[in-house]
This record gives sequence, structure tokens and C-alpha cells, in this order.
Amino acid sequence: MHELPLVFFTVLGQMGAGAVLISALYYLICNQVPSVLKVERINIAALVVMALAMAIASLHLGHPLRALNVVFGIGRSPMSNEIFTFGVLFGITFASVLLAYFAKPNKGNKLAAIKKLVNRINKIPAIDKIIAILLIIVSLFFVWTIVATYMIPTVKNWDTYYTALQMYSAMLILGGILATVFGIRKIGLTFFIIGSLLVLVAKLPYINLVSQNVAQLAQAQYCWWIMQCSLLVLAMFIAIINTVKNRHSTIIYTFALLLALVAELSGRIAFYNLWAITM
Repeated sequence: MHELPLVFFTVLGQMGAGAVLISALYYLICNQVPSVLKVERINIAALVVMALAMAIASLHLGHPLRALNVVFGIGRSPMSNEIFTFGVLFGITFASVLLAYFAKPNKGNKLAAIKKLVNRINKIPAIDKIIAILLIIVSLFFVWTIVATYMIPTVKNWDTYYTALQMYSAMLILGGILATVFGIRKIGLTFFIIGSLLVLVAKLPYINLVSQNVAQLAQAQYCWWIMQCSLLVLAMFIAIINTVKNRHSTIIYTFALLLALVAELSGRIAFYNLWAITM
């Protein structure tokens, strides 16, 4: 499948964006030492996820020199805007991790020049809160750039508000469950459950809509949609049970994360398979 790199890029990108969104909200609400440590860990995990997304996305270019076309298209090409915004989000997240790391005593002494610069930045009033607010804004805007890339008037199956719903629900689902794995449980689980319910509630109306446009293509995606919904229900069930019984097992939350990731990859494969220019 030619679009498979885009499947992984968009899904992993939304996971990273959702994770930093939740970590930033959590930091603004609970600005305490244990909370700061959780935020730092989840931001590092988000960086790893986003780096993997970028590496996979490069496969879609086919040739490294084509990356220059992305730069030249900023402002006029939705896909260029998407990739540029993603780079900005990665950069701000990386800066957040650096500032948090060097703010600790006896950390980064071997990198004196970087530590000196970071310490100066950390002296800026409310810089931590400014970065948290930037992460919230840029993460939400990044997902919107994905929506703008695919809401094409000539592709009726994509030119619908369901496209925005899918992209933002994936952000909530994957970002929420990743945050839960790293200890931000109340906000993380809330976002995860809300995103999952949005997908489940909207699935039948969405299927009816795309069936009216291209019935044969829609029927071919039933297996992907069934897989997506089934795995999301299972992921919600084990995550809720793990929480209600007060076990808070990281292994179980991680298993729920893997189920949710496969579910969203399945849904995204179906989304790309619905590409068709209708008359």
C-alpha cells in the first residue's frame, strides 16, 4: 500500500500531539515536583513517537531531496504546512524536555555551554507555563493541518466533518492512553474514553455516508472498521477495569495502548482506502 507511511505518520503524529497536549494541561493544573517528573517522562515518550513518525514519513518522499519541496510549499501547500507545524511541535517539545532536564541540580554539568544558555532561558518569568500553552496551541493546530490536508472537495469521502472527527479522536485516544501509561491517569483516561466513544458513536453514520458515495469501496472496509471498533471496546474495558479495581498496572495500560494503536491504524487504513474522485 503506497499510503502506508502516511498511515503511520498521521496516527503516530496524532499520538505524540495528544500526549504533549495532555502533559501540558496536566502541568498547568498540577505544577508540583512529582507532576513535573511525569510531564518530563511523557514528553520524552512523545518525542520518541514523533521521531518515529518523521522517520516513517520520509519513506513516502522516495528521495531525500524531495524534502526541499516541502520547505518551498510552506504557506500554500496543506501538506507542507502539516509537516512544518509538526516540526515546530517537535522543536517546542524538545525545548521543554531540555529546560526541565537542565533545571535539575547537578544535571548536564558536562555540557556547560548548553546548561548556561538553558539556565538563562529558565530565568524568564513563567517560561514553563508559556511553553505549556504553546504546546497546547501547536498540538491542536498540527492536527488541524492534517484535517486541512485531506478535506479535498474532489474526494467526497474525505470532504466531510467526519475527517476532522477521526483525526482529533485519534489524538484523544492515543495521547490519552499514552499519558495513562506514564502516570497521568485521570486526564489521560478521560481523554481516551471520550475519543473512543466519539469513534464508536459516529461509526455507523460515517459508514452510511461513505456508502452513499462509493458503496463498493465502503463495503471493502468493513473488516477494518470492525477491527477498529472491537479493539477500542476491548482497550476501554481493560483500562477501566484496571482503574476501577485500583490496580493501576502499567503492563495492562500498555496492552490497552497497543490495542488502541492497532485500532487507529486499522481505521486510518480504511480512511486512505476510501480515496476516490466521484463525479
